[in-house]
Amino acid sequence: MATDKTVHLTAEGQARLEEELHDLVENRRPVIVRRVATAREEGDLSENFAYHDARRELGLLDGRVQTIEAMLRNAKVMQTTVGDVVGLGSTVTVRDEFGESTYVIVGPVEADVAAGRISMVSPLGAALMGRTVADEVSFSSPGGARSAVIESVR
Repeated sequence: MATDKTVHLTAEGQARLEEELHDLVENRRPVIVRRVATAREEGDLSENFAYHDARRELGLLDGRVQTIEAMLRNAKVMQTTVGDVVGLGSTVTVRDEFGESTYVIVGPVEADVAAGRISMVSPLGAALMGRTVADEVSFSSPGGARSAVIESVR
């Protein structure tokens, strides 16, 4: 069974990934490679913590590079929505029992709730898609079913 590897991104999300990849490859990786080489010169590698730590860090960095490269290779830059209907790239302000919150609707790999970016496939994001100002949406959360009213869409 083939799996869909498509990664839905906004143009901004694609640019952020490209910037991160450039920083990892051009700036951070050379520093870690030098740390590995310097630690290797210190002799016995079996008890050389600096060497093993640098190799571990290099492995983590290389893993992130491979992940970003795969995401960019499979990226589908989605058109952002402009107007009164919630879609990808919309900035939506909602009011619920906890007050008012503002989110940008993004693809799943760009989601970062702490930064106010929610995925279009998250419970709230999916409930908001295609809706307009004054619509009430219902969605599930870890605390149970919730609802929110759309205050604005930009």
